Amino acid sequence: MAEGKTTTSQTIGRQELSRRIAKQAKLSQKQAAEVLEATLDAIREALENGDEVRLVGFGSFKVRTSAERKGVNPRDGKEIIVPAKERVRFSPGKELSEAVLKK
Repeated sequence: MAEGKTTTSQTIGRQELSRRIAKQAKLSQKQAAEVLEATLDAIREALENGDEVRLVGFGSFKVRTSAERKGVNPRDGKEIIVPAKERVRFSPGKELSEAVLKK
């Protein structure tokens, strides 16, 4: 988004997402909700197992380990060590990036 440019957006939750899936796939809302939950469960399970989930044109999800680092406690300003931890990272695919940039 260009600097200074504002957009109005809304947050889409599971219910709205399943409603949109139902409409596009011509499914009942209950079926769409089940498909959405199964998809999210499959992605979660793959990431828990250390697998990368790559959806061509959309993007990829992967688990990355962040290194231990030094930080500062905001309460007292003292230096602390932030331990290494695993984080889920999403990298958008080319088609998704281009679709968002066209707006």
